[in-house]
Amino acid sequence: MLAKCLLWQYAKIYRADTWMRHHFTFNGHLLLVVMVAAAVFGVDTKHSNTYQLFMFLLLLLLLSGLSSRFQRLTVQLKRQLPRYGTVDEPFIYRINLVSSHKKDYDNLLLIEQFIQPSPSLAQLQGFYPAKKTGKRLAIPSFNQWRRYLNYQRGGSLAPVLLPCLSTKPLSINVSFTPVRRGKLIFDTALLAQPDLLGLYRRLITVAPSESCLILPKRYPVKPLAFSGKRKYQAGGISLASSVGNSQEFMALRHYQHGDPLNKIHWKSFAKQGKLIVKEYQDEYFVRRALLLDTFTESGEENLFEAAVSVAASLAMNEQQNEALLDLMFAGEKTYCFTAGRGVGQLPQLQEVLAQVQASSDESFVKLQQAVFARLGQCSSFLCVLLRWDEKRQRFIQQLLTHSLPVAVFLVHEGQKTKPDYANQPPFFYLLNVQQLGQDLAALD
Repeated sequence: MLAKCLLWQYAKIYRADTWMRHHFTFNGHLLLVVMVAAAVFGVDTKHSNTYQLFMFLLLLLLLSGLSSRFQRLTVQLKRQLPRYGTVDEPFIYRINLVSSHKKDYDNLLLIEQFIQPSPSLAQLQGFYPAKKTGKRLAIPSFNQWRRYLNYQRGGSLAPVLLPCLSTKPLSINVSFTPVRRGKLIFDTALLAQPDLLGLYRRLITVAPSESCLILPKRYPVKPLAFSGKRKYQAGGISLASSVGNSQEFMALRHYQHGDPLNKIHWKSFAKQGKLIVKEYQDEYFVRRALLLDTFTESGEENLFEAAVSVAASLAMNEQQNEALLDLMFAGEKTYCFTAGRGVGQLPQLQEVLAQVQASSDESFVKLQQAVFARLGQCSSFLCVLLRWDEKRQRFIQQLLTHSLPVAVFLVHEGQKTKPDYANQPPFFYLLNVQQLGQDLAALD
């Protein structure tokens, strides 16, 4: 109860601080400090005249606030957001402003806002696990609360001082660095116009909310000497037009019950009066499955984010191959997304990975069932795992018994001594969260 009350107080303090920073200029903040000091030293009005300074500054501040109400400014703002961004990589978007007044305006501030959720105690405890703090986070500090709020929003963007805004359209470039993957929602933008005294700003809403998708961070990966045999794909003629063996006519034969009508050779039917169908060669091509382990325990958010980055890096590496790639993971249900030449673009898998969420322990059982159901179509497996327990070891061993190439990428927290993992498959890679890029670049 105490923690919830404290979080509520944090939210109130943060909103008040944000309101002060947005509405008052530097001179306005300085005036407030002097006014508070004058109020403190001017309490005894009989022995001090400091209260007169307080009344003068208060009157000046009220006059500044009232004068800002009579200022009129109408501006149209349009953002040109990119379709994608990437975690920890700055992207630049363009802002176009058009004023409907014939007057020039200086010292305008553009304030970009992001959707601001309210962090819960459980979310804070998961973001600051016991492994980092040394003890369970019972009551978070205000700085911890503010850092997590910034992470939830996707990053922070300082107010932008605009050049002189005149009747001519104004265009500026703004750089932003996202700190998390997923949908980044730009809330309504504000234009801060200072009053004539330069103490108080009037905020004007100038743009609706918009969004762009932030992809997970990706690292260069060495091409692996890892392949698989081509396998027959039932109903895969449309896929094989771009991957593996292309569609090839074999022969003509008499119609048999159950043959599809689109295979009938109508010219032969016109000549012989009998139904003749076309026969095609069966289609074979390489189909690789990328499995993502989505089960995490409390405090393993960083481990899961690292696993998503590994899966995204492996998916980007597959664009050089002429194979289909099935991204498989489980949540409330099992998901399978296929990409490759002739089917879908690999960036579509990046969109899926940008929004994948962690799930419960039962999800790994669902993932196993889905994998074994598609076992006959897959040529090889890339498995990104979060732990190497008995359940996952048994799953990998079952895949190996089918004589399929299996590569395991085990993401770990970075122990000081290299742990000894039992039942390792031939392709087994340890990836340290703290040096993920180096480990992926050094794959054999």
